[in-house]
Amino acid sequence: MESKVTVRFPPSPTGFLHIGGARTALYNWLFARHHDGKFILRIEDTDQLRSSEEATQTILDSLTWLGLDWDEGPYYQSNRLNIYQEYVDKLLKEGKASYVDDPEKGRAVSFKIKEGTIDFDDLIHGNISFDTSLIKDFVIQKADGFPSYNFACVVDDGVMEITHVIRGDDHISNTPRQIALYKALGFDIPKFAHIPMILGEDGTRLSKRHGATSVTEYHERGYLPETIINFIALLGWSPGDDQEFLTRQEMIEKFSLKRVNKTSARFDNVKLDWMNGKYIMDMPTKSLIEKLYPYIEKAGFDTESISDEWLYKLAELYKERLKTLSDFVTQTSPFFSDKVVYDSVTVEKFFKKDGVSSLLRDAYKRLSEIESFSVEELETCLRAIATEHGIGFGKLAQPIRVAVIGKGASAGIFETLELLGKEKTLKRLGHAINTFL
Repeated sequence: MESKVTVRFPPSPTGFLHIGGARTALYNWLFARHHDGKFILRIEDTDQLRSSEEATQTILDSLTWLGLDWDEGPYYQSNRLNIYQEYVDKLLKEGKASYVDDPEKGRAVSFKIKEGTIDFDDLIHGNISFDTSLIKDFVIQKADGFPSYNFACVVDDGVMEITHVIRGDDHISNTPRQIALYKALGFDIPKFAHIPMILGEDGTRLSKRHGATSVTEYHERGYLPETIINFIALLGWSPGDDQEFLTRQEMIEKFSLKRVNKTSARFDNVKLDWMNGKYIMDMPTKSLIEKLYPYIEKAGFDTESISDEWLYKLAELYKERLKTLSDFVTQTSPFFSDKVVYDSVTVEKFFKKDGVSSLLRDAYKRLSEIESFSVEELETCLRAIATEHGIGFGKLAQPIRVAVIGKGASAGIFETLELLGKEKTLKRLGHAINTFL
């Protein structure tokens, strides 16, 4: 009988949680949940110079934001030195390790590699074989008493009874050393699954030059955790059909290492934006407003003088135009501000045409006579003006839009004017007429 599935995600707290690390965490989490197993979080903080509490907290916050809950941990390797010492002593006693002296760094402990071959069946790449004559003896305990990465990793995997190691394929080269240690320490060897790396759109390894790379950055820019989870799940894994939007439960039910690709996945920012926009559009408006509030407050918009009903209408109007939550601030700033920032190219395009001056002056006069300033009244009024001037409605709507918003694109003009209100609309129309016409 196969033991119950136990996997681990072991980040090093030397920086943010990279999107590649988030995918590794997700695949481990999905594998554990699919098999009704255990997902352990282990913080590999034995690099005392590079590890920090701030980075640790950022990683924990990112995993929590993504909804990747752990069943055990977080365990901190820096708190487990006595456990590693016990196994160092065991290897020394059995003659499988020995002391080595470094004039600069002091006395360390080195593990002796036996000559031969080390083979393992990778659940993604198939059989992989290493000639140990190409692998030198290596340090398992540094002079400062801290274990090396490979040693601490193996001891923890053995003690925690890890059944499957799912990680990036940049760790394949570590595997023969670790297998040699599992054997020497008498631990069961877990099954390995090495996931191909994520590449940028240009085919090179994903990095800062491709845009955001950390979960924190995606959070701050206004991507939803549901989007990130869905998107990175499909970076190298397929559910077996053309389904692109999956609930968390559907991912759990369908996840299999057999369907993880052997080749690297490419990060597609256009697809990510499209997917996030779809999630935003499908979200109940009240829930969307709750997520928008931090961005509204960070932008310093005045929320004291607006009603819940007004904000609901604004969010409802713009939700289908958003790619990220932060887009809302960019696109709706004219509604919150007393001043309009005019785009010079747009002004030149729409204001410097024959007849625009008389059109806007007529619109100003007629709009000032409307009482309720509702969508219905605004539409009746403006369409009548266009008809009377013998022009298509767009030739009236565009200069009005530029006058009140400052740019050539916005949501529907009638809804825009209703939300701006009569006073602000007339003030901006008057300003545009006096300044540009």
